[in-house]
Amino acid sequence: MTKSPSSKKQAPIGVPTEEQITELEDMFKGVQDHICFFLEKATGQRFEETEWNYDNGNGGGRTRVWEVNRRKYVDDASWSLVEQEHPLPFFEKGACNLSIIEGFDLPESAAEQLKIPKGKAYKAMGVSLIFHPSNPWVPTTHANVRFFFCDGKWWFGGGVDVTPYYPRLDQAMEFHKQLEQFCGEHDVSYEAMKDKCDKYFYLSHRKEERGIGGIFFDHMHGDGFEHARDFTIALGKKFTDLYAPFLENATRPFTSMQREFQLYRRGRYVEFNLLFDRGTKFGISSDGRAESILCSLPSTVHWQAGYTPTKGSKEAYLYDFFLQPQDYANLTEEEILSMAPSEGYLAPTTSSVKTEVSKGVLRSCCGGCHGCSSTCSVAHVVVLGLVAYAAYMYFKKK
Repeated sequence: MTKSPSSKKQAPIGVPTEEQITELEDMFKGVQDHICFFLEKATGQRFEETEWNYDNGNGGGRTRVWEVNRRKYVDDASWSLVEQEHPLPFFEKGACNLSIIEGFDLPESAAEQLKIPKGKAYKAMGVSLIFHPSNPWVPTTHANVRFFFCDGKWWFGGGVDVTPYYPRLDQAMEFHKQLEQFCGEHDVSYEAMKDKCDKYFYLSHRKEERGIGGIFFDHMHGDGFEHARDFTIALGKKFTDLYAPFLENATRPFTSMQREFQLYRRGRYVEFNLLFDRGTKFGISSDGRAESILCSLPSTVHWQAGYTPTKGSKEAYLYDFFLQPQDYANLTEEEILSMAPSEGYLAPTTSSVKTEVSKGVLRSCCGGCHGCSSTCSVAHVVVLGLVAYAAYMYFKKK
């Protein structure tokens, strides 16, 4: 297993030139294009793109968004909320956003944390994505890659992680094995980045992980600018290989109660983003655009007080093994056997969630809740969704 010091926090080696930074901008644009092309081809959905300008300085970005259609246009400029169309799209909500901005006025809290005097010119750029699938068997995914430069200081950051609702151990293992191999190829420590990811995405008030983790890094200088840059850009493009195996789960049938469990577990995602996410905190403190900052939130989420899955149920499998850190890339045969699901785990059965569906009846196109495919799936509950039209700036500071 690779254990390289290059992933540790080190002093920057050299200052990147203007030419290198300009080239980096094009590289980040290439990452966004690569990911969006892959997902559009895989799902048949088309992104709604909006270009925007940064009001507190120079630059801007490209926002590319998918979300369920709840808009009934009254005229060219105004619309009202309506129940979404059916069947559900592959991704119920998602965004892949690019931002390239520069300015002189960092938020006071950020300047203090970064130990940078106020009034210093800064530049930040990156790509951030979040996708919430409609099918409960397909995990939510999040990734970002970013670069920051100010007062001669620079660093890269980013990461990728997945949050399953009905996990498959073989896919969790393959996801982490790919990451371990990828990190080894770039001479960075998978173990250190995985550990940081597990610690960062921990919900302390729930005493559980948000998902099965991945890797996370911040303030990375590596063995120099080119090394850190190449790793970061390659990780952005590696996302398509990492997430592709999970997409096959979209052909699996699911029940209305499994859908309810997915909406319940999405609550953990919302809790993390509002309580702990550094990008959200930075965006709010810097007076950013709320709909951009919060575009990572799912369109629909349910909370259920005091819920505990029934012992031995498909929902309990998530709680039994996947909400605490696991060394997925290096599990022993004994550990694999102990974590194997019960027979029939992949067969469609009624979920153990006991909740009353809010506002209307969850229904399937075939008239029942068993055996519906992802394109003939349960109807969506009407809630107010935030519409994202500007890029989500995912700038963080450890």
